[in-house]
This record gives sequence, C-alpha cells and structure tokens, in this order.
Amino acid sequence: MKIIIIGSSTGGPYILESILSKFPVLPIAIILVQHLPPAFTKPFTAHIAALTQMNVVTANSEEKITENSIYIAQSGYHLLITNNRVFTLSEDVKVHGVRPAVDRTMLTIKKRAGDEIMGIILSGMGRDGAEGMDYLHQIGGVTIAQDPATSPIKSMPQAAIETGHVDFVLTPEQIREKMISFGGSKFLMRNHKQFNTDKTISCTDNSKGMIL
Repeated sequence: MKIIIIGSSTGGPYILESILSKFPVLPIAIILVQHLPPAFTKPFTAHIAALTQMNVVTANSEEKITENSIYIAQSGYHLLITNNRVFTLSEDVKVHGVRPAVDRTMLTIKKRAGDEIMGIILSGMGRDGAEGMDYLHQIGGVTIAQDPATSPIKSMPQAAIETGHVDFVLTPEQIREKMISFGGSKFLMRNHKQFNTDKTISCTDNSKGMIL
C-alpha cells in the first residue's frame, strides 16, 4: 500500500486546499494531521471532502486504512497506526504542545514489504514532524518539506529540513505533482538509482536541507 502522511499547523489549511483541490482519485491512503482547535475536526473534514472525489473521513480507533481515501486526525487525539493498516486514537500527553502531533503518527509507521511511504511537512509553528521525517527517511520513505519561502509560518518545514533528511523542498504545486506521481506506477522510491533526479528544488543528506 502507498501511504502519505502530511503534517501541518498554522497556515496549513490554505496550503492543503491548494494541494488537494480537484485531486484525482488514486490508489493511495493520505493521512492528514492538522493541528486543530476542539470542535473543528468535522468542518475541516467536510471542507477537504468538498475538494476531491477521494473518500474523505475522520480517522477512528480500529478503523482499517484503505486506498483511495483521505483520513483526518481528530482534534485532541494522537493518531497512531498499527502494522501500517489500523488506526488507534490516543489521549497520551501532548507532544510539542499539540495533540494530534504528526511526529506520533509518523513514528508508528513500520518498514513493511510492499508498502511505500511518503512524509510531508507543510506550514506551521514549532518543530512537530522533524523527528518523524528523520525516522521515515531512515526506513526508506520519501520525505518532502514545503519550501519555507512559500510557507505562511516557516518553522515546521524549516525544522524538518534542518534534520538533513528531507529529500525534496518544494512549493505546494510541486508537492501536489509529487503526490500524484507517487500514486502512479512509475514513481521511483529514494533507494532506487534514478530517484531524486528532479533538479527543480531538492536536497540531499549532505546539503543539510539547503534549497538547490
């Protein structure tokens, strides 16, 4: 299964709208961990559902992850994943002062034969997602940070970039293109020889997140 985990905070909903507007139905599972105040999960889910023909739902405990779907993390709960296939909601202590934290979600992903993982960090305050992106990179996932120059709030994508383990630093439009490519059959994972030949905006381990 192809799984994309997206973390965002302040400024994120606007960026997500630009990425997901008229987003095609693809055989992937997209998990959105947006920092939201209480009671905003339902309207946020409805807003995302209006943008795309993908199946859009609020993630619930013991819910199985399926392709062609977008899952929204509930406000007030960390969204954990078991065996890359089943959600669990947790009221454990806040991480980086937030719950849900995308770090908690990313760190529950496992390296599993047949699965391909992409992690994306968008606009937001703080450093939620930096540890998770580092981890996803280590297990062979593709990691993308929004170009801070295009982020209303730069600190979340910048913190991810500073780990040195972000494969691509991209504009929202380029992120959308990478997601659609990932959902197709021709996408090359990072450990394949031809991966990272896109010379638009990318970075490598040695660049420490510098935009090239």
